[in-house]
Amino acid sequence: MAAGVLGAVFWNDRRGRARVPWLIAIPLVGAFVATSAGELMPGELPLPMAALVASGAPALVAVVLIIASHRWLGGRRLVDYGLVIDRRWLVDLVAGLGIGLAAVAIPFLTAIGAGRAEIVALFDAGDLALWPGVGLYVVAMLFTGFWEELVIRGVVLCNAADGFRRWLTPHRAVVGALALSSLLFAVGHLGQTGVSATLLTFILSGVVLGVVYLFSGNLALVIGAHAAFNITSNTLFARAGEASDGLSAIMRVQVDPTSALLGSGGILEFAAFTLVGLLGLLWLRYSRGRLWMDLSPLRLDGEPDLTVRTGPSSSDGPRRPGALDAGVDGGP
Repeated sequence: MAAGVLGAVFWNDRRGRARVPWLIAIPLVGAFVATSAGELMPGELPLPMAALVASGAPALVAVVLIIASHRWLGGRRLVDYGLVIDRRWLVDLVAGLGIGLAAVAIPFLTAIGAGRAEIVALFDAGDLALWPGVGLYVVAMLFTGFWEELVIRGVVLCNAADGFRRWLTPHRAVVGALALSSLLFAVGHLGQTGVSATLLTFILSGVVLGVVYLFSGNLALVIGAHAAFNITSNTLFARAGEASDGLSAIMRVQVDPTSALLGSGGILEFAAFTLVGLLGLLWLRYSRGRLWMDLSPLRLDGEPDLTVRTGPSSSDGPRRPGALDAGVDGGP
């Protein structure tokens, strides 16, 4: 009896797979635990190398756990989350890199021009030689953008929307999943600055990246924007006097210390995340010819999770990678 109850908590017989909370928790917890891999290394690593270990390990763990979840727990494949690497995907990735760079540069250049920030150092090597340090950090942030978007926007948002279908209509399920994934994203970044405003800023960033993901139907644009945002923030417009001073930086800036709104996680980052959303949607409008929300990665056309099967579901069959390019125009 007890074994049957425990089995029912973990496994959904009607859907032939593990229940949604487990499909979310296994890659999510595994990836976040793996971010501590640098602490297991002997000695103290230079900051760019530590960043590479702390981002490469969770990327590997996330991929392995998602593949394992599909193989043994009936979870989605990598391709189902929007990891379809074709020409459009690569173009979106490059566009995302440009969007992330521009979104950070515009607010910081505006602050510098307005006299609210000043350049205090150029070509600062940090813990390593300049260009090797910058190169290592660029690779590290590409890994970070990859695994955080794969796990938070892919695994959490898609599976949560599927789970919320037990109680909600498809579009309300998407809103609930977007809120959950954004909150988890914000909480996961709270330890970076210790500034209370960071929570709201990162909730905004989670919403922005989630919306761009839903409109694009793949992970490329958000991976690129996320990676470039981090790279630009910490190498091109690195804030002086913070824990990231050990990173190699092309330019360090000192923001007006008398303004709390300009502190880390404040108005500059808030404006930058807003620009990521606006520029991302503009790119999708330009590249797709129209702007529409692509819900195909969420597979909400099937039965809600944990409900009784009344007939065959369109989500039961294998999915084509190209299916991620098909738009869904607002209908239920």
